[in-house]
Amino acid sequence: MRPARPVRFIPLFFCCFLLAACLESRLPEGVVATVNGEPVHLRSVQSLLDSRSAALGTLQSSSLENMKRRYGEALGTLIIHALVRQELEHRQIPVGDAALELAVAQVRGDYEPGGLSKFLADESLDEADWQALMRDHLAMLTFEKRVLLPGIRVSLDEVRAYYREHQADFQLPETLDLCLISGEERSALDVFCAAFPAGRKTPRSDLLVQCLEVRGDEVPPPWNKDTSALKPGACAPARPQNGSWQTVALVERQKAHSLDMADAYPLIEHILLERKKNAAFEQWLEGSLSRAVIKVSPLLKEELLTPASGRQAQPDENDDEEARTDAVDASPGPDAVSGGQAGREEKSGRKSERDMARNPRQDDAAGTGRR
Repeated sequence: MRPARPVRFIPLFFCCFLLAACLESRLPEGVVATVNGEPVHLRSVQSLLDSRSAALGTLQSSSLENMKRRYGEALGTLIIHALVRQELEHRQIPVGDAALELAVAQVRGDYEPGGLSKFLADESLDEADWQALMRDHLAMLTFEKRVLLPGIRVSLDEVRAYYREHQADFQLPETLDLCLISGEERSALDVFCAAFPAGRKTPRSDLLVQCLEVRGDEVPPPWNKDTSALKPGACAPARPQNGSWQTVALVERQKAHSLDMADAYPLIEHILLERKKNAAFEQWLEGSLSRAVIKVSPLLKEELLTPASGRQAQPDENDDEEARTDAVDASPGPDAVSGGQAGREEKSGRKSERDMARNPRQDDAAGTGRR
């Protein structure tokens, strides 16, 4: 399960921070804030921004206003991280050095010898700073597992109520498992179809085979009529097109049906658990900020104290991509060194509640620090 992401709580953070924070013009050099006396350094803010750029896999050419906004949001994230670390220390369950070393070793194992250090250098990330972000990531996971989740329960009655209220979301359309086949010789297609579906995973080198699962109304137009009459394991008659022979074969047809509650249960449980987890984190954050003593450098006062809804930021070509990949994240650790993999996986993994119901084969509930 993914840790709670501070970006989702930034509006609440701004409101509570107005009550908890004071501006401090005499902070030590290089320190942009203190959280109950713990310093937050400017280089930590920059490292978090660099790690997000690495996860996006893009260079960000922002306007000055948007860059200032990103610095303010990054500082807000680091303040939340500091509060979480302090809470774990108070409960005597901090992230230890052994846990950090294990997580770093797991990430390092995904690279050639020296590859991780080279990647971090290429992304302008100091390894010590990156490990500090990794520790924050592990702290968020620990906080969720040891503090938030033990107090959260999803009852059967809640699942039933959600299922009744959202039955339309669990109406699944007809789906087809198809293979599109093309080749220069019709005889090669005939041989393939004679063995279909057994040989679809190891086609001949002179054939191009693409197998995919599509909704019934998403079948490529040239094959709509053919697929409607096909039986599983059969090929449509081959036809010449663009200098080659092409056909379509049906592996399996899933009729439109309603997902019953037993099958929908894990999806609904995940949705409700995420809602309760976010509400619990929001409640904890509000209380923690009300008790905290936070001092902030005037250099970032406007960006940190102005809610996102009140800013007149200029359009930025990277904003949409950053939002889609959830770059303002509580988990900058392994994601920051995945060479953009995290951004891609987050995009493919993020679904609306309806999408989750309509795609029961995809598991969006699993997520760990190391992806």
